[in-house]
Amino acid sequence: FDIYNYIKIICQIYNYFHFLNFLEYFNKTYLYKYDIQYWNYYNDINHITNNASEFFNNYLKKLFYKKPSFYELIYHLKREEPLSYNNYKRKIEGVWKKKKKKEY
Repeated sequence: FDIYNYIKIICQIYNYFHFLNFLEYFNKTYLYKYDIQYWNYYNDINHITNNASEFFNNYLKKLFYKKPSFYELIYHLKREEPLSYNNYKRKIEGVWKKKKKKEY
């Protein structure tokens, strides 16, 4: 059962063209580009908490000292996206290593 094609057919039947455009974008950007098995971190011992999300949130807060305009936000997120993708590729290739804590 392929949920993507099912949703696509429903959108075509009911003329949901805007959602169909979004679905195509989502397919090209996420379903095709990223392996779905890595979406869920349930079995990934490196991410028991939401620390990675909190880290990125704090990073964005430091990047913008005031609330950015929509276009400024998009500009910076587009610059960050390749870095995120590169980290993802390194992780699935086994190159990604968790930093060890310093011993004192």
